[in-house]
Amino acid sequence: MENTEKLHPAESLAIISKAMEQTKENIKEQGFYFTLWGWIISIAAFCNYLLVTLTDLKYHYLPWLVLIPLGWAISIIHAMRRERNKHYETYFEVFLKYLWVVIGIAFIPIVFIAIQLKTNPTGFVLLLAGVGTLISGLTMKFKPLKIGGIIFFLFTIASLYVNEATTLLLTGFAVIIGYLIPAYLLKNAK
Repeated sequence: MENTEKLHPAESLAIISKAMEQTKENIKEQGFYFTLWGWIISIAAFCNYLLVTLTDLKYHYLPWLVLIPLGWAISIIHAMRRERNKHYETYFEVFLKYLWVVIGIAFIPIVFIAIQLKTNPTGFVLLLAGVGTLISGLTMKFKPLKIGGIIFFLFTIASLYVNEATTLLLTGFAVIIGYLIPAYLLKNAK
């Protein structure tokens, strides 16, 4: 049976308005991941810096080994809960989800390649974070994330001119400026 009932213009506008509001709320939800990873990465970087500069601990990179898997677990649980409560997903949301899944996976070989080449992975990691952040900002049309992506690029260049311990500080500050500040602005955006 064919549905030939036509919508009144006001009803059409109400449906479009509701969809746009839902999309805006879903965009705000992306701020959760920037906040989560901003805190995890900045805490790991600063803890690693303190362990390198204030102790003789051989395994000074332990904060990364503890916090990164914790971040993955929290991200997966949060995403699964969101998926259960969601009625639909826009192409925009699918794009951002897959963008960050691929970037998250790409961090792993980048670190292993850098270790194999006996070089500091910081510049590569910051560059990749900048690409994801800038693309997210451009896609969301959210200026603070666009600026955050550019900040990551600037910190990538700066990481080439400082010692290895200082790159940990650069990473922490890049993430605060590039992820955390835009994430909180995104959460509070109208």
